[in-house]
Amino acid sequence: MADRLGVTSPRTYLPHMTLHDYHLYMKEAHPATAELLDTERLAATEHERWLVEGNEFDDDETGRGGSYRRAQAQGEARRTGITELFRMLGGPDAAGMGTVLDVLGGEGLLSRVWRDLRGVPATAPVPLITGDISGGMVAAALRGGLPAVRQRADRLLLRDGTMNGVLVGYGTHHIPRAQRPAMAAEAWRVLAPGGRLVVHDFAEGSPVARWFGEVVHPWSRAGHDYDHFTRDELTSLLTRAGFEEVTVEEMYDPVILTADTGESALAALVSYMTSMYGLEPASPGREPAAAVERALREVFTYPASTLPASAVPEVTVRADGPRFRAELPRVALVARGHKP
Repeated sequence: MADRLGVTSPRTYLPHMTLHDYHLYMKEAHPATAELLDTERLAATEHERWLVEGNEFDDDETGRGGSYRRAQAQGEARRTGITELFRMLGGPDAAGMGTVLDVLGGEGLLSRVWRDLRGVPATAPVPLITGDISGGMVAAALRGGLPAVRQRADRLLLRDGTMNGVLVGYGTHHIPRAQRPAMAAEAWRVLAPGGRLVVHDFAEGSPVARWFGEVVHPWSRAGHDYDHFTRDELTSLLTRAGFEEVTVEEMYDPVILTADTGESALAALVSYMTSMYGLEPASPGREPAAAVERALREVFTYPASTLPASAVPEVTVRADGPRFRAELPRVALVARGHKP
């Protein structure tokens, strides 16, 4: 017999949680978000292959789920770029952003950064709904008290016209090129009139794209062979989906770690990047940390004239009050548009 969602079998939706149990949990723990779920779309996921296929963030043996989650615990590392994305969505306060879907939200990093920026307790409600295709990531977000839904970027499970903002960032290149128009169309569907779409990625041929292709792909078990974006692709993607006033701009999005000494700050940065990408460098005669540091210094360089005045053109360690900061420069492409 089918339950109220129309689910007829106990297939797992999240680790140790069926689709029906997830829906009941959301109605109790996050009733406002539960009201935004499209129950027909939610029930239909039971029969879709992606639900049981998993991905690199689910498998701690062959993927990088565990190491990635450990790195994400350091929410301050990418706060500069995340804060700017909040500004683009309407400001770091709930009144300015409204309700935002964080499509590639993982275990809820952006929600945790939002709480930190606001100086509110870890139990405070957030204006973001964390979405992700990884069951392990969504389960981790729920354990952290965050509203979250497991879904594909091109098959969202929210009702039409319910979001004030949609953010697709920090992993957008993982979406296959053939699925990207559907991703933009789904963002349009769930946005209310006047809603904003922000798409963040790193440009094809940029230092970050080189990092993924030349370092992460050969040095991680899961590999990392994905197509990054170009300005023209982002412009076309949003325009064809119906968004208006589409802009594409560069945004400084560094990784910054601080510590009591310069050496420990640099070590923290190297450790963070190693864990984030599950790196296992094969460098005979060289310590893994030294190999990663060398790769960071070789790949992440920018002409100073192209960066904001406060940015650094290469891996830099400098005093920051009584502490030291290690800064890794990154420049992202960010596309914005609104639904009329």
